[in-house]
Amino acid sequence: MKGVYTFLTIILFWSCTDKVTYEQPENLIGREEMIDLLYDMHVVIGTSNIKNVHLEKNRNYMSLVYEKYGIDSSQFASSNLYYTSNIVEYEEIYEEVERRLDTLKRFHEAFMDSISGDQTTDRNRAIQIKKDSLQKTRN
Repeated sequence: MKGVYTFLTIILFWSCTDKVTYEQPENLIGREEMIDLLYDMHVVIGTSNIKNVHLEKNRNYMSLVYEKYGIDSSQFASSNLYYTSNIVEYEEIYEEVERRLDTLKRFHEAFMDSISGDQTTDRNRAIQIKKDSLQKTRN
């Protein structure tokens, strides 16, 4: 009986590997396109609760994102699975997506400040956004 427990313990530890790698799919979405795609997906998800020009709310625009990039959900899923198996690269991809979303957020805040009449804050934010964008593209 002790041998069975030892065997099961060894199998348990052997099955718990810290790195799972998947084969690269034939139709892998490139890294830069994946960044653009994830950025657009997050924007679409974030705006799904806002009324569109037809006063419709909670629309699913994901199909439009897939159409924009000429892919389908299964191609995205297989590419996303591949990238998630390489956590370092996936983290870098998401850091870039997060940086772009932050830039969009600051631009939106500056725009909203300009509408509300806070001109000094708007000008300072616009200058800072431009500096940050130039700095990121040079790196």
